[in-house]
Amino acid sequence: MRVADLVADAALNIRLAVQGSPGRLARPIAWCAPTEHMDPTPFLSVNALLLTNGMGLNVRDYRIWDAYVERLMSVPVSGLVFGLGAAHSELPPGLVKACEAHGLPLLELPPEVPFVQVMRHVDQLIAAERYAELRAGWDLADECTRLAAGGHSLAQVLERVATTIRARVAVLDHNGFELMSAGTAGGGTARTTLSLPSGGILRFRLAIEGIKSSLVLQPLLGPVAAVIAMQLSYTLGSRSPLQSREAARFIEALYEARGTPAPALRRYAAEAGFEPDAEWGSVLIGGAGEVAPAKLRTIAWRVRVGLQAEFGTVRFMEEAGLTTVLVQRGEAGMELMEAVQKSFQDAPELSAVVSGCGNLDELPLVLQLARRRMGEPGLHRAPVADLAGVVEGLPGAGLVAMSRRLLAPLMSDGGTALRETLEAYLRYSGNTRETCSELFIHRNTLTYRLRKIEELLRVDLDDGEVRATCLLALRIVAAGT
Repeated sequence: MRVADLVADAALNIRLAVQGSPGRLARPIAWCAPTEHMDPTPFLSVNALLLTNGMGLNVRDYRIWDAYVERLMSVPVSGLVFGLGAAHSELPPGLVKACEAHGLPLLELPPEVPFVQVMRHVDQLIAAERYAELRAGWDLADECTRLAAGGHSLAQVLERVATTIRARVAVLDHNGFELMSAGTAGGGTARTTLSLPSGGILRFRLAIEGIKSSLVLQPLLGPVAAVIAMQLSYTLGSRSPLQSREAARFIEALYEARGTPAPALRRYAAEAGFEPDAEWGSVLIGGAGEVAPAKLRTIAWRVRVGLQAEFGTVRFMEEAGLTTVLVQRGEAGMELMEAVQKSFQDAPELSAVVSGCGNLDELPLVLQLARRRMGEPGLHRAPVADLAGVVEGLPGAGLVAMSRRLLAPLMSDGGTALRETLEAYLRYSGNTRETCSELFIHRNTLTYRLRKIEELLRVDLDDGEVRATCLLALRIVAAGT
């Protein structure tokens, strides 16, 4: 219900005396307020339509009219309906001048039309509009419920909401971080938010930008807010399913690549929507310490949503305390680290590792390398390779048998101390102090053990190539056990 609707209704015979400032006739009417007070502002609220006969304002001084209208504009009211009759046979010139000066719409009501007729008419139109808004809200919620039940994503539900209200809508997390959005703010600059119902510790909001009026938001978006909240809860809940069986099977096979033939791995990749021969990117997200599962899921979901806007293919798998995300076909110029770093600005307690590789054969080793790096707070880039990765990539049981034969003199129960000494000595690159500190032994004891190891293995530990061979053999035996 707008002020202009009153003027357009021929049954009321209302004449527009003052149009008011630009856009004032399009201002909504919230309710009718009949009053004869000289200062009715304590009893008014925003967008009230004031109706008066001017019985207490039978004055000629323009200053009194000016102060009266100024007070109404401070509320502000939507318009002023002035009824002609016994008190005033025509509009007071001072009132007309004051309304023109302050931009308040002034409507002249003929004597034969009582206020009650205007009030009844306005109330009926407002009730009809409210019913239409509520009906539209429930129709939108019903449509979005069918979309969600049919497997459509939250982004598609938001797109439907944005199309309905012709504005931009976005889901914000508890820190105000925008998780996803849809639509454009083409109707104005107004921004408002609605709380999404949630029974968890984390709170989400629905932000609306660019809508011309916020009055219709609650009845229109209230029902669908529950649908959006349900989808959020389903996505972040502890029993939320994996993205797809194909993605889960592929990522699980990557972590168990030693037992998965290469042709099967390529087939799993294709079934999950990837190109086996293209470049790969990965992001592993977990906690560096005690992190609430809901917080971890929220950040992981935030990362996935952000990557979907930049990369052609995004798949993920969730485990207890860890989410693995794989991506392919990024936008030109978009680097994976750059795409995810903003998602962790308010989550310093999380641990995330970003890595990439050029082919599917390398991907299982890259994921294992990234997984070993997990636990350190912050966002990190995985190193290109480490010794454990090299060992994991070495094929054949023969190499394990060869390494066992080299270390056989140290593999007996009596050689446990010698084997631990050799491993510590090689890990610290021959640093005597660090080795003795870890093993809690004297320098002379270390010297004796190293001499004994050289005798048993028939090697010279001063030779750098020998030390590298022994370190690699130790890692191969450990990996093959």
